[in-house]
Order: sequence, then structure tokens, then C-alpha cells
Amino acid sequence: MTATTDDLESLVTELLVRDPDRHAEALDAIAEIDDPRAIPHLIEALMIHEIGSNWEQFGFPEALREHSPPRYLELPEARWPGVREALRTIAEPDYDSAYAWVEWETWYSQREIEPLEGYDEWKLQLYRSYLPPVGRLLDAEPRAFDLQDIRWGNCDPSFLAACNEPDFVAGDVVSVDGGDGGQSDDRKDGDGEEATERYLDPDDTVFGFTVDDTAYAVPRWVLFPHELANLTVEGTPLSLTYCTLCNAPILYDRRVGDRTLTFSSTGMLLEGNKVMFDEETESLWSQHRGAPIAGDYLKREADLRLDFRPVTQTTWAEWREAHPESRALDIDTGYDYDYRFYEDDIGFFRHYWNDADAVQPGVETDDGQLPEKTDVYGVTSDDGSTVRVYPVDEIGDDAVETDEIDGRSVVVLRDETNDVAVYEAPPTPVECDRDVIVDDDGTRWRRTREALVSENADDDRQLSRVSGRHGLFFAFRSQYETVEIGPN
Repeated sequence: MTATTDDLESLVTELLVRDPDRHAEALDAIAEIDDPRAIPHLIEALMIHEIGSNWEQFGFPEALREHSPPRYLELPEARWPGVREALRTIAEPDYDSAYAWVEWETWYSQREIEPLEGYDEWKLQLYRSYLPPVGRLLDAEPRAFDLQDIRWGNCDPSFLAACNEPDFVAGDVVSVDGGDGGQSDDRKDGDGEEATERYLDPDDTVFGFTVDDTAYAVPRWVLFPHELANLTVEGTPLSLTYCTLCNAPILYDRRVGDRTLTFSSTGMLLEGNKVMFDEETESLWSQHRGAPIAGDYLKREADLRLDFRPVTQTTWAEWREAHPESRALDIDTGYDYDYRFYEDDIGFFRHYWNDADAVQPGVETDDGQLPEKTDVYGVTSDDGSTVRVYPVDEIGDDAVETDEIDGRSVVVLRDETNDVAVYEAPPTPVECDRDVIVDDDGTRWRRTREALVSENADDDRQLSRVSGRHGLFFAFRSQYETVEIGPN
């Protein structure tokens, strides 16, 4: 078929019209023209079409699939009949499985395909019309990313709702083994605090942190369908953010200047990492870097980064042994989530974490320094441009590694909960002697949550912990200008 660019642009514009019959006619004509510049447009339409048509199979979070999808996905005009067929005609692959949209996303993410002129405004209009809660947020300027690189994560801020101001109770109130290791049904322990049920098993993965010497634990499976919790503990406003695709829990101080921000998830992904937004200005933020990437805060202070605190990823048993008085999240959050759905089954995310061939949406794979799915612990440089990462499995239980970050000596080792931690280094070389570190001067250093503490009676020195973050390697590789593998 002989067609001009104007013809193709006109047909692509037809995909924005609220009429599935016109969508189908336009897709037939686009397939006949067979111009690869239409592929980026078709990929976007395919995603909405497939999720809207198969919410019970593809909706997110998975615990809400039994609910009706968002109304905008149920509308008859939110369909593009023939979009798969058009893609198979124009592009090389011939995907036609139940998960064809995932296969198409993976294929597309590995290629640089130039769209038609005006693609940015076309995509914004598509999202504003057919994904309004997401489109409203995406329509933010200035932007530090290419609109072609941002992907919809088949949810929106209402379905992936942040857990706001949940309660914490004494750990023995919610632990299934009670306060003394016995199987107790008594739900009132400690200071008489009460919880709705005992739900924390010793081997449950928790995200642990401390504020003013008080320890807190949030079970991963409870945070899973929220991916973010806005907390105020000890008068300190924090956001515990979690990118499920990256397996990256990060705890931010949500104070910026004299303003306390309330964070939530946009439902979008950028290079495989979740995009957050603050409700006060609707600026977009990178979850992994804690930096603004679009909107008011990017315009005002492009170099801004949120302060963050160390988060320990360990088991409830390990955390509780190190912090016997730890408080834990009360599962009665007030949100309509079946948290038990994720207690023993985190769905296809474990597949994403462990399968080297499973590609996160929007991630261009790289045969680089480490396998993409390597579990690492990373420490960023002071200016945020460089991150030094340590493969978790390479840090032995009794090992201590020395390294250098931003010109300062550090030690990398397992902390009291058996998680990876980085501290300012004592005089090196150093070695482990059971639970303490012995430096080159013979000083013995005890590991604590916040510091290495000298055990010498006449020595009150402490060496501070250096804040880092967990995640899969691809998230660090795709989010930072320079990634270094430590130790030297």
C-alpha cells in the first residue's frame, strides 16, 4: 500500500478516538501500511487492551483481582481489537500466547524504535483519556526522562494504595510464638497492647529499622500489595518504599525543607523501577534514587535527594533476637487487602527475581558486570551519581571485607541480624572473632544497629553505619550513572 506519513499519523490518531470500531478499522489500515514507526503506539494500546480485557488474570495487585477493575478499564471504548495482529504483521515476532503482551513488552524494551513525530503528545493523550489517574500524573513538566521509556505497570494509585499511618504494636502481640516461645492465643501482652491477630512467623521476611533506639518491623508480605507506607514514628515522618520488581525496600525521610511529603505509587515504571509521586505537588520521584524526575521539585531543585535510613532485610526471628523489644506493624491497617494472599506466595515476582530470562518491563538488558538478577547491597556516593554494590551471597557469615567509598575506608560484613551492613572502618586490616571485629591495633568492636562500638573500657569511640539499600543488580545498573562492584 502506498501511504504517506500523514496517512499513518492520521490512523494512529484514530486510536485515541473513543470508539473500538474505529480502532479496529485503523489497526487494519496500519497493518497494511506496515511501517515500524507505528510499533511504539501499538505497544501502548496493547497494554491497556490486554489488562482491561483480562483483569482477573493480569490485574495488579494480585490480591485485588477478584474485585472489579477500575471503571476506565471496563469501558467498551478501552479496547483495540486487532492490535496483536497488527503488531505481528509489522514487527518480527509472532507472539500469540495468553501472555503475549508481556512478550511484546520484553521484545520492545530491547529495541530502539523511532516513533512517529508527535509521539509524546499522543502518549500523553492516550494516558489522559484511557488511564486518567496515571495520565494526570505523567503530564508533568519538566521531565528528566523520555516518555517512550516509561511503562504502565497495570495499576493506578488507588489500587496500589499507600498504607498511610498504620499502627505499630509490641512484637510479642503479633508473633505467633508469643513473648516466650510458646504457642499462645493470648493477644494482649507486653504493656497490655492488643492486636487483631497473631500473624508473624519466625521465618517471615521483615523490613527492619530503628528510630531513636526503638526498633520497628514491617513484614514484606503485608507491605507487598501497598509497595509503600507513610509512617510517623517517634515524631519522625518516614516513607517505607518497596519496588516489588526490584526487590528493593528503601526507607526515606519524607521531609523536604519545611514540608512533609506524602508519597504514593504512580502505577508507572521507569527502567524497571517504580515511579513514586508526592501528593503535595504531584512531582514524580525515582523510588530507587529518592530523586525528583518530573514536575515542580525537578524544576526547583534538580539535584535534590531524599535522606534515607538503613533498612534491614531479614527474618522476624533474626530481627527479634537482635531487637527483643521491637514493635511490629499491626495487620489491621483498615485497608481492604487480603494480606494472607502474599504470606506464602508472592506470585510472579519470585519468577521475575529468580529467572534470568524474565525481563522487567522497560529494562534494556545488559551483559555487564554482574547477572541482572544478582541480589546486591549498594552504597551511593555523596553526590548520588555513583553506587558501589556488594553481591549479598559473597559476604560470608564470618567474613569482613574492607573497601573505600568516596575516599573513606569502610568495612562490609554481616550485622547482628545476618544482613549485609557497611560501617566506617577501624584501623585495617581487621578480622572477625565471633561476634566482634578486631582491628589492627587489637581493639575489639561490637556490631550494633547504628555503629561499631569499641569494647575497650577506656574507649568510647563509635564508627557509624553507612546507609545503603538492597535490590537486584539491574535496578542499580539502570538507575545510576556509574556502578562499581566492591570490594576491590
